[in-house]
Amino acid sequence: MAERTAREQLDRVRERFTRTAQQFASFSLSKRSREAEELLALAAPRGGELAFDLACGPGTFTCAFAPRVRRIVGLDLTAALMEQGRAAARDAGLGNVEFALGDANALPFSGASFDLATCAYGLHHFAAPDAALRELGRVVRRGGRLALADIFVPADSAVAAANNHIERVRDASHARTLSIGEMCAMVEAAGFRVQEQTISERLRQLDDWLRIAGWAPSDAAYAETRRLMAASISSTPGVGDTAGFRARWSDAAISTGEREIEFVQVTLLLIAERM
Repeated sequence: MAERTAREQLDRVRERFTRTAQQFASFSLSKRSREAEELLALAAPRGGELAFDLACGPGTFTCAFAPRVRRIVGLDLTAALMEQGRAAARDAGLGNVEFALGDANALPFSGASFDLATCAYGLHHFAAPDAALRELGRVVRRGGRLALADIFVPADSAVAAANNHIERVRDASHARTLSIGEMCAMVEAAGFRVQEQTISERLRQLDDWLRIAGWAPSDAAYAETRRLMAASISSTPGVGDTAGFRARWSDAAISTGEREIEFVQVTLLLIAERM
């Protein structure tokens, strides 16, 4: 049963990012470049590393790291996103980038193949993030580093559950957003020692967030996600942010004439050393 569930999750991820490859790539390559540069600065590669980018998507982090390493391999499950990544690398004139299709649960590399591995915004799409991290621990050499970036939820279980419910309504390929404590524990269980952590914040507009997922205001997923996010903005004194998005009403309006909702997306940037 667990194996079938894992296969179904892979299919959900592939379907979602094939369907939205162009709009997701446009967002990621333009808007996530800041987080890519922040993670690169924390990782501080010396220039001679053979690097690996797991769940590379359209190559945002792959292309950011490429000028600072000897060679980098980006791996993703979705062929349509890989084509976006190849185009981005060509446009940037990067000659030390390679892309490959593959599954995070069974990386097609021998042990200790890489000096540096990155994984950005992939963990919350993995059915078993702990297994994917163990695979990274297998392919990174001792003394090598892991540069990780992903969204996270508060430790409060009720808030985390509400947050993940909204994420799944918006995107069926969303598995589960982890807390910082869970991420760090999984990283260390995979054979790494956490060295540095920092948090990056980005203000997002709900309408744009939904359109990147492929939804228009006439779609049921759009309407339900908006309803849930609006409900998380509590009007009760002393109670608020019931889903951990720090959502609030904006003065701006969307195409339907309704008020926009904006929220804060929080990302953990983490550097760890392979023990």
